[in-house]
Amino acid sequence: MDERLHILELIEAGEISVEEGARRLDALVRPPEPPEPAAPPAAPAARPAWVRWLWQPVFWTGVALLAGGGLLLATAYTGEAATGRLAWGWLIFASGVLGVLLGWWLQRAHWLCLRVRQHDGPNVTLALPLPLGLIAWGLRVARPFVPQLEGTGVDEVILAMREEIRDGHPFVVEVNEREGGEHVQVYFG
Repeated sequence: MDERLHILELIEAGEISVEEGARRLDALVRPPEPPEPAAPPAAPAARPAWVRWLWQPVFWTGVALLAGGGLLLATAYTGEAATGRLAWGWLIFASGVLGVLLGWWLQRAHWLCLRVRQHDGPNVTLALPLPLGLIAWGLRVARPFVPQLEGTGVDEVILAMREEIRDGHPFVVEVNEREGGEHVQVYFG
């Protein structure tokens, strides 16, 4: 109320025009306009397409090795078992089991993807599957032997990151240099 009286006194004294006074009084009565909505956050980058499909050839190669090793073992055990055929059968069968397990793990693994895009140079993409649970376990085991790890809680941070990624919140860091410069993107999810 004090501000309104002040504006009216300014109009009466002739220091501001009636229009200016009306505009100021209007501004006092109206609620402030809400700020423009911020631009929606950029969609998080996704894994490269080849990473999303990498598990399939590994998995199906493992299935083929599993079947081939099984057939070789079946012929070795049903006929006259040659030692070489039996050894190769078990080796191929075990390779098939490892291939199937690796393909299944690659499908579910959390990947660290690093992309560097240069204006005048080559573009680099690096992707590695990282077993976060195994890394956290390794840090817990190493803690008594590495004094710098004491009290850091790095393993808890890694496990918390794993939970966030499981909830569908990948960790993305993007660094853009000025126009025409390098673009670096680190994606973990």
